[in-house]
Amino acid sequence: MIRTVTGDILPENLGITMAHEHLALNLASVRKDSDSTFDDRVLVIQEVMKMKALGVQSVIEVTCNDMGRDICALKELSQKCGIYVVAATGYYLEAYHPDYVRKASPEQLADIFMREVLEGIDGTGICAGVIGEVASGEKEIAPSERNVLIGAALAGKKLGCAVTTHCQLGKLALEQANLLISHGMNPQKIVLGHLDLANDRKYYEMVLNMGVNIGFDTIGKRTYLEDRYRADNLMWLIERGYENQIVLSQDISRKSYFSSAGSFSGYMAVMKDFVPLLKSRGIPAKTLNKLLVSNPARIFNILP
Repeated sequence: MIRTVTGDILPENLGITMAHEHLALNLASVRKDSDSTFDDRVLVIQEVMKMKALGVQSVIEVTCNDMGRDICALKELSQKCGIYVVAATGYYLEAYHPDYVRKASPEQLADIFMREVLEGIDGTGICAGVIGEVASGEKEIAPSERNVLIGAALAGKKLGCAVTTHCQLGKLALEQANLLISHGMNPQKIVLGHLDLANDRKYYEMVLNMGVNIGFDTIGKRTYLEDRYRADNLMWLIERGYENQIVLSQDISRKSYFSSAGSFSGYMAVMKDFVPLLKSRGIPAKTLNKLLVSNPARIFNILP
């Protein structure tokens, strides 16, 4: 089953899914600006409804414990927008870690993750359905990030749920995968995030050959990489048989990425802009359905 903020659903009901998004977020403690504070719920709902109008039915919402997660806001948004939302448990980059995370053992962190999936978050009874977005920096995995990743693997193994990560600029995916797998995590339940930003086809093959999944999940962020390069790289991977190991999303973490801000397509980038790019390159409908529907349904299905 898929564990959403409004209850458990069957995997076949998930539908078109954005696999790495933020709907209730506050990163101001580190970023020191208000652009990454989603405090206008009406605005967020308006943006999400634009995405829904293009066929999106579900969102994997990866705002975790130290990223300003607001589980009640997620439930409200899910109900008002009529979409499924899967919430996350986890800890982000080291700079965001509270003191207790820096001091905690992997086993203690795993206990937190398991409790929030099985019992609920902050006494609300609303449960997380994925562990993430657990993270590492661009050049190295900091000690507390390493403990979080190990804790995620320990919990993910016991729960049978997915672990989804943040690879800074697409880096250290091999290191993350090795760490998670070496601590018992099923590679088929791992999603390594932001790999599209690496823009390196041989690197993609090395990572995918470990049996894990990767996210082309910063679609629409042209300041990092033009979508035409993402589309070309994705089609290259599909031609080599990796279509069952890739998911798509936008990773909207700033209000300046909202479509209402005028420069980007926001939560619509995948369906409005990227899918037409893939179709123009001849992607089969069956393959597109895997990227958007069946791959997320398989990965985020919690297995006993």
